[in-house]
Amino acid sequence: MIGKAYSKTDYLDGLDSLIRRLSTSNPKREELINEYNRIQAGDIGEKVVMDLLVKLQLPYDFFIFHNLSLSLETKVQFDVLLLTPHYILILEVKNIKGSVILRDNPSQLVRTLPNGEVQVFNSPGPQLEEYIYQLKTFLGNKGQNIPVYGAVVFPFTSGLIEQSTNKTTILRKNELKSFIRNIPIRGPFLTGREIEYWKDYFLNNHIEFNPYPLVERYNIQLSEIKNGVLCKKCGHIGMKKFPYYWYCPICHYKSKNAHEHTIMEYFKLINNTMTNPECREFLGIQNPNQSYRLIKKMPLQRVGKNRYAQYMLPKNGDK
Repeated sequence: MIGKAYSKTDYLDGLDSLIRRLSTSNPKREELINEYNRIQAGDIGEKVVMDLLVKLQLPYDFFIFHNLSLSLETKVQFDVLLLTPHYILILEVKNIKGSVILRDNPSQLVRTLPNGEVQVFNSPGPQLEEYIYQLKTFLGNKGQNIPVYGAVVFPFTSGLIEQSTNKTTILRKNELKSFIRNIPIRGPFLTGREIEYWKDYFLNNHIEFNPYPLVERYNIQLSEIKNGVLCKKCGHIGMKKFPYYWYCPICHYKSKNAHEHTIMEYFKLINNTMTNPECREFLGIQNPNQSYRLIKKMPLQRVGKNRYAQYMLPKNGDK
């Protein structure tokens, strides 16, 4: 059963917007593109694992969680977590192309691409060990002494996977179901009521990742961000405002509400609050009454009055 369903990382949309609005000569653009590609690859790999686990048949009830973040000894983020009455399984998913070697002392993941390029990353083993320790300690302090296991899953890698020790369990996608079915069954350590309790606890205490605004996260000056309304058809930034629609001078696309996406970009990229003058500047229009009407039609929360008014995204539960 699904405890927390797969969901695409919202961060990707924000990164895409930031990359679009930086000049091609900006020195941070390549870093952002690499970050985007890394997160996108991670999402694809985690979806493959989640799709596989959703179809998994076991002789006991279980819940699957995707991208679960909890505050334990520190904040931890589990790519995939399996909660059962007999054990908990943490899966660290690595969608990495090429041949992979996991080394100890120091812990490294060494990747060799088909073109011969060698890249070195942090090994997932120590992080997985830390996650297992923190979750076991947390549950033990709550009176739940349930076994916690972990494995690193490579859902796509077709090349060599090698490690210097057997300290960390390494699995390919086709090995995952068999590995889970062969986990030693003891207990049960959780009753039906307790497993429901911990499912609800994990969901209620999940911490949503909030990297916004991205200009602060990546230390980018506002002067480096290109203003203007984005054309969703061709990607041009700088649609023109006409009385009843926005017009793209490049592909001639027309849209009545193109400004809505651009205003949402502002909250992700620039600031979590926006004034009327800031809205005009970001949209690339001059008339304050026009920008006010556009803002007013959106489901935004208003704080303050007249020229001191600020607008922000409504909090959960607010209208």
